[in-house]
Amino acid sequence: MQTMPSPPSPLPPNRPAPSLRRRFAFDWRTALLRAFLPVAAALAPPSLALGALVWWRTSKTWDYRERWTGTWVLAIIGLVVYGVITWVAHPLPSLFHALLVGRRESFLAAGLRAVGEMWLLHLCFAPACALILEWLHPLTRRVRWLSRYRVPRRGKAVGVSPGHPPASPLSLVPASQPTSSSSPVLQPSPTSQIAFVSPPPTEPLGTFLGGDLYEWVRGGQLCLPLEEMWRHGTVVGEPGFGKTMTLLRLATIAVRYGMQVLFLDLKGSKQTAAQFVAAMHLLGVRRIAVSPQQTYDGWRGDATALYNRLMAMIDPSTHPYYRRITSALVSLAVHAPVGPPRSSQEFLARLDEQWLKFAYAGKMHWYAQRKIKKLRAHIYETSLTYDGFFDGVAGGLDGTIAYEDADAVYIGLDGDALKEQAVGMARYLLEDAAHYVKHRKAPGVRTLCIIDEFGALGISNVAGLYEHMREAGLSMWASAQSHAGLGSERENVLAASSIKILHRCGDPEELVKFAGQREVPAFSRTLDEERDEHLLSPESAPTPEKRTTVHMQRQYAVPIEDVQQLALGTIALITGGLYAWVQVYPVALPEDLLRVATAFVSAPPEEPSAPIVPPPPTRAAPKKAPRRTQAQASGKNQNQEAKEPEPSPAPPPSPAQARKQRPAAEEDDSPVDF
Repeated sequence: MQTMPSPPSPLPPNRPAPSLRRRFAFDWRTALLRAFLPVAAALAPPSLALGALVWWRTSKTWDYRERWTGTWVLAIIGLVVYGVITWVAHPLPSLFHALLVGRRESFLAAGLRAVGEMWLLHLCFAPACALILEWLHPLTRRVRWLSRYRVPRRGKAVGVSPGHPPASPLSLVPASQPTSSSSPVLQPSPTSQIAFVSPPPTEPLGTFLGGDLYEWVRGGQLCLPLEEMWRHGTVVGEPGFGKTMTLLRLATIAVRYGMQVLFLDLKGSKQTAAQFVAAMHLLGVRRIAVSPQQTYDGWRGDATALYNRLMAMIDPSTHPYYRRITSALVSLAVHAPVGPPRSSQEFLARLDEQWLKFAYAGKMHWYAQRKIKKLRAHIYETSLTYDGFFDGVAGGLDGTIAYEDADAVYIGLDGDALKEQAVGMARYLLEDAAHYVKHRKAPGVRTLCIIDEFGALGISNVAGLYEHMREAGLSMWASAQSHAGLGSERENVLAASSIKILHRCGDPEELVKFAGQREVPAFSRTLDEERDEHLLSPESAPTPEKRTTVHMQRQYAVPIEDVQQLALGTIALITGGLYAWVQVYPVALPEDLLRVATAFVSAPPEEPSAPIVPPPPTRAAPKKAPRRTQAQASGKNQNQEAKEPEPSPAPPPSPAQARKQRPAAEEDDSPVDF
């Protein structure tokens, strides 16, 4: 029996652990800083104070690139001015002469005057002090600079940016066999903890075009902080305006931050799957799992976890009576004394009255036997729901790959080929994700789950599911084509989402409300016809006067018309009552890598191995009868020989034969048969 492999190692963080060389550089800068501060404090304390103020303020500004550029310009100008003054006036020799060789009776006054003049002259070094402080002890939170790629056309990829590794052959994550235990115990590896030695570089989402969300702007780019990626979000937009590219950008940002990515696509798009695989491979993700190229293993966990997954497949609109019947039957099947099922065929074999009677034989299972008697008339009708589902997916949940076996997982559910089963399978996989992050995920690993076409799931307890998943380390991003497309629980989805991203859509009013309202001036013009008639000449016709009035009115901070007219790739991002207009950077993928990924996801899926259905449990062996003596055995044989063999009962005769066999004495000539 194979054992469960070690838990997956998390993705490498943006900054690796400091090497010996980096540690030496850090100590070297610290030594220089400690030497620079007392020298600057003695020779130019005003310059040091101004430089420290510029250094601190520039690190806090939202456009630090422009601030540091201006600081460099001022530093160069200050050095040039200082050099010119020193070359022309030679002030330093006279200052040092007055300070050291001055008259003794005016030594204090001359010294203070010389020191003041030297400090005033060294004010030219204030911008240079700010640059030195930033170099020796950087405070500015860096951002990854990305080239401004053009938005790719449909079906075409953008050229790879410099520094990206060349494409290499793709390979699936190797299969692993789960243990037969109900809940495998995972031993955390030494690399399970994600710890940053220093704050990671902020990842940009796109170009900042305007708004009031200045806290996330770095160098003209809007960046998603790491702590925001740990929260939930929502993406809404019409087809063809960059919604899928935004989801892929979010996935790449999560990988840069060292997070695991789960992409659940209810459209089952081959193009999206190829782009996801190519992007993950380009970022250096070693373990990539793609379904249906690899079959998913949906039977990991204990009996309670399997019960929750199987009940999640039931339509929420099912009548409560039939839902309770299904709940009782599924509970009996998964909580059997022989252990929970480990395949769909094994589960279907348990939805049988005879199997359940054999499994729960014995006086200790009297309560289960009582439930079986009550469910006897509904077992076969109730099991038809699961028979149809598992026949449709054709072993799609009997594979060898699960969430814990890969760092990037893409699951595509073809809604055209699996019209009836796609939604049920998505609910099953989402419930399995909840169990994974709670019980099977290695500690310290953060996971991002992206669900495209979220409204098709029809989940009834979104708020509780969102809250429980976030506490366990999983953030969910729901995507839909409109506000109504988020499903019946759309209000709970939006309330639980920290970030709302809007592409062009027709009904954005319910989402722009989260940005709040602002007071803006409104202008109105009126016509005034009241005039003094005695001042008018008889020839001039009376013309009305126009007056313009200004008043303040409240309107949405994100206008509805602006969202309805957004261009391709442009979004409105709303969070915490603030908003920002952003041009999202498309994911740049090499054409050769994209071709390889397209061929990879277009390959026929692997054939799932036929599950072995265990035989039904047998009854306990009966007690042995006492041994009979030879006389008793011979007496029994004589008695059996003395008895005549009983004839086998004949089948009942037909009515015609019965009338023919009726005796003559019983015949009656009366016309009425009593």
